[in-house]
Amino acid sequence: MKALSIFLVLSTILGMAISCTKEPASVNSGCDYFPLQVQNSWEFENSPKTTIIATKVIDQKTYYVFAGSTDTSYYRKQNNKVYIRSAYEPEALIFDLNAAERQSWHQNSWKVTLTSKHDTIVINHAKIPNCYCFFFDIPGAVDDEYAIWLAPGIGFIRKSCGFCPYPIDNLRSALINHVGITFP
Repeated sequence: MKALSIFLVLSTILGMAISCTKEPASVNSGCDYFPLQVQNSWEFENSPKTTIIATKVIDQKTYYVFAGSTDTSYYRKQNNKVYIRSAYEPEALIFDLNAAERQSWHQNSWKVTLTSKHDTIVINHAKIPNCYCFFFDIPGAVDDEYAIWLAPGIGFIRKSCGFCPYPIDNLRSALINHVGITFP
C-alpha cells in the first residue's frame, strides 16, 4: 500500500513536470492603461523608481503626485486623457488614450504622436500585448526624441531614448493597485 502511495505521488509530480513548457509567460492585465492609485509604483531597469505618493488639488483639479528620486510631477486622468503638470510647466495633455494611431497633439513644447496601439512588449520572456506607444519630439530640435509605452493594467512598461545612456529601459517591477508585478 505504501508503494502504491509513493507511486501515485511520483506519477503526479512527473505529470506536472512534463506538462510544464518553456513558452514565454503572458501577463494578464486589465484595460486601464494609466492606473492611478496612491502607492502605485514603477521601477525600471536603468532609472529610479517612481511612486504615486499622494493626491493634491491644484486649480480645483485633483492630481496624483508622482515622485521619483529627482523629480515630482502631477498627473490626472479625465475622459481617457492623461494630463501632466510640473513646477515648471502648466498642465498639458501627455497621453490621449482615445486617439487614433498616428494622431498627434502638443504637450507644451513637445509634439506627441500615438504611433501604435498594438505593440507587444517582451520582457524576460513575458509577453505584454496591446501596448500603446507614444512618440515625443520637439520640432526643429536634434536628438531629443523619446518614446513611452503603456501596457493595459500596468501603465508605464518601456521607455526608449536615443540620446540616453540606456536607449531601452524596461520595467523591472511595479506595484499596481496593491498587486506586485515583476519581470525577473
